[in-house]
Amino acid sequence: MQIQRVPRKAVRTSFRAARLPLTVAETVFRRDEEWLPTRAYATVESRFKQVIGRAVRDDELVEEGILEQAKAVQLGKAATLESQAQHERELADASLEDRRKADEEERERVAEAAEQRKRGAEQKRAEEHRQADVAAAKKAGAAQKARAATEKSVDKQKRDAGREKVKAEREAVKDERGAVEAEKDVRQADKKLQAAKAARRNSR
Repeated sequence: MQIQRVPRKAVRTSFRAARLPLTVAETVFRRDEEWLPTRAYATVESRFKQVIGRAVRDDELVEEGILEQAKAVQLGKAATLESQAQHERELADASLEDRRKADEEERERVAEAAEQRKRGAEQKRAEEHRQADVAAAKKAGAAQKARAATEKSVDKQKRDAGREKVKAEREAVKDERGAVEAEKDVRQADKKLQAAKAARRNSR
């Protein structure tokens, strides 16, 4: 029993001494036992312990080597799974970023389309207002021309009516004068007739 403890202790001491640079590196780089160099060293150490344990018939050292090897294998699997998970997270992050960028671009396209529709609607309203103003101005001009034409026609009718009235008044005055002259003529003729009758009576 004492013979087996000596090589076991020597093996452990030797591996601790050999691992010292790796321990310093783990401390400096802040690495744990899942670090690849650490796992590689643990694998080598576990195999050496198994070999040496079988050589000196130290079952405890062999079992220790087996357990350390199993631990190294499990750490390797865990590291592989962690690496796969990290890769999947990176892919998911990249996919999420791509979707986010696509969504952002889609929102920008929608916003730009909405802005273009808004500008188009504003331009259309402005054009409709301009056309309405032009139509209103044309109607106002036409109405003004119609009023001017109506006023001109009314003025002409008034002037024509005035002229007709003056003409009628002149004709009435003329007719009245003619009637007066005719009445004078009738009276003179009547006087002449009376004088003639009187002369004939006197001649008898």
